[in-house]
Amino acid sequence: MLIPVRVLNGFGQGDIGLTITGMVLPNEKLPNYQHHWKIGVRPAYPAQTRHFANVLHSGDSWSLPAEATKGLAAETLQGNLLITSRPPLNLARYISELYAYPYGCLEQTVSGLYPSLYSNHAQLTALGIKADSDEKRRKSIDVGIEHLLSMQRYNGGFGLWSNDSPEEFWLTAYATDFLYRASQQGYSVPVAALTAANNRLQRYLQDPSQIEIRYSEQTKHTRFAVQAYAGLVLAQQQQASLGALRQLSTRSNDARSGLPLVQLGVALKLMGDMPRAKEAITQGLNTSRSDKDYWLEDYGSSLRDDALILALLTDNNLLPEARDTWMLSLSDALTSRNYLSTQESNAVFLAGRTLMSRAETPWQVAIAPQVEPIEQAETLTQSAALNQNWSAQQLAVGMQLQNRGDVALYSRVNVVGYPQQTPAPYSNNLHITRSYIGLDGQPLRLSQLKSGELVLVHLDVWADQRVPDALVVDLLPAGLELENQNLGDSSASLGESASSVTELMQDMQQSDIKHQEFRDDRYVAAVNVDAYRHTTLLYLARAVTPGVYQVPAPQVESMYVPDWRALGSTVPQLEIVK
Repeated sequence: MLIPVRVLNGFGQGDIGLTITGMVLPNEKLPNYQHHWKIGVRPAYPAQTRHFANVLHSGDSWSLPAEATKGLAAETLQGNLLITSRPPLNLARYISELYAYPYGCLEQTVSGLYPSLYSNHAQLTALGIKADSDEKRRKSIDVGIEHLLSMQRYNGGFGLWSNDSPEEFWLTAYATDFLYRASQQGYSVPVAALTAANNRLQRYLQDPSQIEIRYSEQTKHTRFAVQAYAGLVLAQQQQASLGALRQLSTRSNDARSGLPLVQLGVALKLMGDMPRAKEAITQGLNTSRSDKDYWLEDYGSSLRDDALILALLTDNNLLPEARDTWMLSLSDALTSRNYLSTQESNAVFLAGRTLMSRAETPWQVAIAPQVEPIEQAETLTQSAALNQNWSAQQLAVGMQLQNRGDVALYSRVNVVGYPQQTPAPYSNNLHITRSYIGLDGQPLRLSQLKSGELVLVHLDVWADQRVPDALVVDLLPAGLELENQNLGDSSASLGESASSVTELMQDMQQSDIKHQEFRDDRYVAAVNVDAYRHTTLLYLARAVTPGVYQVPAPQVESMYVPDWRALGSTVPQLEIVK
């Protein structure tokens, strides 16, 4: 018996219930039959986030503009409000984005663990974040440490996706830094693993030739940055060679950004050389990263560097006046950024984590729906930052704020929702197209797929400038399932008519694919995309359940220059028949 099910707009866990009544056997009446199925439902398109930043002086008001929710499905809307009298970093947004990030390379794993390491349930709840209990949070860190250690290589260094991946030198320091901090917070970190990682950092610090350069545009900076970070992590454990740190300081002009200089300065301070420490830190605070230096092989950006510099100054109680200036500059920089990498999001968290519960000069604000006069709203008096989650219903009617005190207030509002219509294709540096091919090498008509039919999906990715960290995500239509990915076996029976498929397979073998995942609902690949050279990706899927389904568009983005991204075009739907 086939029961047609129609899914409209929705998001979350769906429940399908079946009840059969009136079943009768000879001389027996059977009880009603009931069965329920749980089915995950998500829109076919990626969520959109809209940000609004304002400064409210005494008596000023602000209303959520109509375009905040325009074109977004009402039932998917979520909002967050932050009001503070200090230059805001909006930690709730960046912690939430780290927790929601669905992929797990070495950097993403470490960055996603930091908020749980340094925040408890009460702090996260105060930020408006739905948080696990502290017991579950600690267990998640234990699981994260285990996953992190699965990427440790035989020599103590770390690979990007597994222990078989090439060694990542800056990230080895990043991972070791986290493992040491976790051990200091009482988590169980195997002594042998931490010792092996520290020994590898010692090799970096003593011998820069250990640090291989793969795609950096500034090789001297890359080696300096790795050595400086290695020195800092070792100095935190009183294991750094002061002579090696002093030798490194003679190459300070190799640095193309301020962060490694400040890291070196803090390392020198921890090992007892204050004169050189002050010199390195001062030079670091006056060295800016060039906007043209995209690939220094240190996973950084101007925003990441500034945030981690602020974190270092705060954690080591250095230059309080400079910290205030750095905080204001960082807050301003964040207002112009729609997308942050996981590295940037965690850097912002580390920069602002000590501010989460810090008291402020008391201030007053009124918050009300736009359908009500703001003058009639209750006055709230606060002595700390205010975080509120806004429901879909509140966002639908609109919200408004009014500063009723004498202190200037900063407001940050984020609205997240899924688009009602298929988003228009777009590209910034990266480009992506997709086609569907039969095993005979001919294009498939998605309006006439048969249940059980195999589909070969071809993704073509290219870039105007090199992107060594591109992440390709192709969400599957609900009626397709990923098939056995052994393309060699499948091609064995294609015959001469499938020469075009054979050529595509050969092209894929020439592509620089670092990692692939075949999930229930998507295909994921991390690839190096050279400028103006096409990267070919193929995967097999099978048409399974008869029905009509929306077809998500293919996506690609740079993981560490997140404004570089593309959304490809797509047919609106596919139909699978018996």
